[in-house]
Amino acid sequence: MRLHQEKRPRDAAELVLIHGLTRRWQTFTPLIPSLQSRYSLTLLDLPGHGQSEPNLDGYLVRNYADAVVDWVDQYPVDSFALYGHSLGAMVALQVAAARPNRVSQVILEDPPFDTMGQRMAQTIWMSHFTQVHRLRNDKSFIAADRACQVAMLADIILTDPATGATYRVGDQRDASSLRFMAACVMTMQPDVIEPVVQGRWLEGWSWHNAAAQVKQPTLILQADEHAGGMLTASDTERLCALLADPVPVLFRNSGHNLHWLRAQDVCNCVHTFLDS
Repeated sequence: MRLHQEKRPRDAAELVLIHGLTRRWQTFTPLIPSLQSRYSLTLLDLPGHGQSEPNLDGYLVRNYADAVVDWVDQYPVDSFALYGHSLGAMVALQVAAARPNRVSQVILEDPPFDTMGQRMAQTIWMSHFTQVHRLRNDKSFIAADRACQVAMLADIILTDPATGATYRVGDQRDASSLRFMAACVMTMQPDVIEPVVQGRWLEGWSWHNAAAQVKQPTLILQADEHAGGMLTASDTERLCALLADPVPVLFRNSGHNLHWLRAQDVCNCVHTFLDS
């Protein structure tokens, strides 16, 4: 399977970045100016996303991890740091466990773990991914121009099962973010989200087992779960107990997409961590 890779080469240490579910490599654009000033960057599109090929094996977390491990085995760099956001963070964790001699350091930005597994039905994320999946398979959405797609995404209503409160996506995201979201959804394969909404996404994969095998220094960028973060405090505590060398950093009052919301702060953490 061919994975698309975007290169920002320089004569420096290598840093590989992996995006989250429904996204593509461009999600890291806010980080690139700072990171490429010091590192040689490679940004991947995961299978079924962006310009990468579909994954005929499916879109479980373990399928993504297997595909990236295969990519690493062909990657002509002896050692590199690995950064992943959300799904990409879970993939990075597994790759670090599977290829300890290749991955020097690991950066995990708000991995969702069981928030998108056994806890999924109790979170607002179920309504989000269910409706994005529906739109990606709606012929009227596919045929619409970008402005209409943005309007359809903006009208998604999210429901918090814990409180019954509802939220309109367009009241939480600006028009530019929604345009990027539409572009990402349009380049995503139509069955990517299906195992998530079916509750099968984590089948055959254990983040506990993966974390217990990771001996590399690991930076954990934790969003605030009370502001839309997916990595809970209890999961962070468990993750730190399993990892050999964890470095947890909590971003208070900031949601899941830290690389957008707190780009400079994230870069500062990455620089100091990799320098340490």
